[in-house]
Amino acid sequence: MARQIAYDPVELRTDLLSVFWRQGYAETSLSDLEAATGLNRRQLYNGPGDKLAMFLQAMDDFSDQAGRMFLTPLENETAGVRDIANLLNTFVNLSQTKDGRKGCLVCSVSQEEVAADPKVRARADAYFDRIKAAYHNALTQAAKRNEVDLDAEGIAQRSARLFAAHVALCILGRAGRPVEELRDIAADAAADLG
Repeated sequence: MARQIAYDPVELRTDLLSVFWRQGYAETSLSDLEAATGLNRRQLYNGPGDKLAMFLQAMDDFSDQAGRMFLTPLENETAGVRDIANLLNTFVNLSQTKDGRKGCLVCSVSQEEVAADPKVRARADAYFDRIKAAYHNALTQAAKRNEVDLDAEGIAQRSARLFAAHVALCILGRAGRPVEELRDIAADAAADLG
């Protein structure tokens, strides 16, 4: 007879994401994971797996949630300049909140040793590529509606700059940089778009 799962898998994933997002991979111990989930090491290993497996799950969950929340508006056919400016300003505003100061899990982990792991690197690259592609799509849609005067090369260059500003806002927001500095970055990134 199969054993019953003694925990809510959705709640477990939420707890794992929370602790890794707050502390990063290297600073999160198995004791931290036990405390966050209420499960012991054996239950964790028999459930989601080892620490790396739990972290990869957390990265997937972060990418899904952040993608839906922040990138989806830039990925549709109605995306445009206003959506780009709104997203950049959202990051500025989030930097003033407790949750917003957590920054981007993927940006943070990309600076850790675990980023050398091929599975971690693949997830980070996929998320970064999605960010850049979202800005590229929004600019492409805006160009079709004559909101911006950019050719294909200009769209590629500008989406790369917007990607850089996006990542900078996430990292600097987590670092607690002054909101005025973040506003300047967002305004500069969106300047001349329309």
